[in-house]
Amino acid sequence: MKNSTYTFLLLTINFLLLVSCSKKETASNTKSEPTIKKVDAYLNAIIKADEIPGMAVAIVQNGQVVHQKNYGLANIAHKVPVTDSTLFRAYSTTKLMTSVAVFQLIEEGKISLNTQISKYISELPESWKNITIAHLLSCSSGLPDYKNLDQNLSDKDLLNTLTKQDLHFEKGYKYEYSQTNYWFLQMIIEKVTNQKFEEFVIENQFNNTSDEVLFASNSLVDYPNRVAKYQYNKVYNTYEKTTYAAGNRSLAGNGLNATLNSLIVWNNKLDKDQLIKSETKLKMMSPFAYKNNRSRFAYTWGVYGPADKQYYGFTGGGVSALMKFVNHDLSIIILTNGFKNRPVIANMITYLSGIMDDRLMRQDRVLNEDIRLAFLTNSYENGAETFHQIKQKHQDINFERGLNITGYCCLLNKQLKKSIAIFKLYTQEYPNSSNAFDSLGEAYFTNQQYDLAKSAYEKALELESSNKNAMEMILKIENIVSKTVN
Repeated sequence: MKNSTYTFLLLTINFLLLVSCSKKETASNTKSEPTIKKVDAYLNAIIKADEIPGMAVAIVQNGQVVHQKNYGLANIAHKVPVTDSTLFRAYSTTKLMTSVAVFQLIEEGKISLNTQISKYISELPESWKNITIAHLLSCSSGLPDYKNLDQNLSDKDLLNTLTKQDLHFEKGYKYEYSQTNYWFLQMIIEKVTNQKFEEFVIENQFNNTSDEVLFASNSLVDYPNRVAKYQYNKVYNTYEKTTYAAGNRSLAGNGLNATLNSLIVWNNKLDKDQLIKSETKLKMMSPFAYKNNRSRFAYTWGVYGPADKQYYGFTGGGVSALMKFVNHDLSIIILTNGFKNRPVIANMITYLSGIMDDRLMRQDRVLNEDIRLAFLTNSYENGAETFHQIKQKHQDINFERGLNITGYCCLLNKQLKKSIAIFKLYTQEYPNSSNAFDSLGEAYFTNQQYDLAKSAYEKALELESSNKNAMEMILKIENIVSKTVN
């Protein structure tokens, strides 16, 4: 990991290059129809592989919307299609808007990154008082997560219970995800503006487009055009709606509900410095200087990918993402309403960006994703044939990631025969991989083939003597067999 000083300098240089060069880009760089067909084909494959009921995706390149399309159903029971009016739950992608709201107030001089939270939140423990807004935005506050407490408590009682707990670490030391950071930011924004959080954000970021944006964290309430998040119940082999009923204290962390078009407009305003100034954006997306020098996260904007392909943004609930390849003037917005197999959104972003810009291509990730899709959308035999064809052409690439993820996906879906076959292929292709035999052992164990499971775990342990899971599973199998014999 690069140290934080170097990363900050690199990001600063990249932003300066963007400011000086991006305006030279023109719509002539917009991708051709065959490229967009590749995007569409990939998204349809994802929908099929991960069994996503409905989706809306936009790709914005050089200031132009080059792909905007709705897919599938907003409501399964009534077969209502996703339309331009569909409101998706953004979940934690909401935090990007919260970050912008804070920096808008910083620009107005009403607060600063160094403002201590005790100025706006009373009755805090002494050790909490010098935590700053910067620590909240960077998730380096050390604050315990209120989500782990009784959510039926009033705000006052919840805060009183929360403040009896110790900080997890010294402020600024490391990144630790905690919804408390965003609850506190919401309280601060409301006290500074004398407005409800949602009113301030909609007014200052979305131009009061109430039919395209609303804030609500309660999954049980019906709103016009808002879709529910579907989760797959593997006991009944069907989708069911989530019923999590978060209160208003969650709005800054996960409360945004928005149409795809509203997020396209929001992204465009951010790019054109209509929400905050370019130098403010630079600060907002600059990595925070964590004391452990290992965490990589900005002021609520995640920092992902290698230096030359770096992108920034956030994902939410496995169903949404807004990611920006700042130095390539490329933004990708993904909104879905659920899944059977939780999609790896990082793979989606990597795949789509590689299609749109050759400079962003990460061939190893893309080909591993191709293998995953081949197995999940076809029979094992057809998937294996595709795997061998890809591997033959790209012998320098390691495909363990794709095989392992796919095998576990089949295992979770109770496709035991297919899972075992994929993991066996994994061990044949990578016979020196302890992880391959460990995974095969788990599939055999789940299928109650204990002798084969033990043999696989013993091989995993032989290849890696420190494999604690293999050690524990061998003992567990021996105990099960012993009880069966007796």
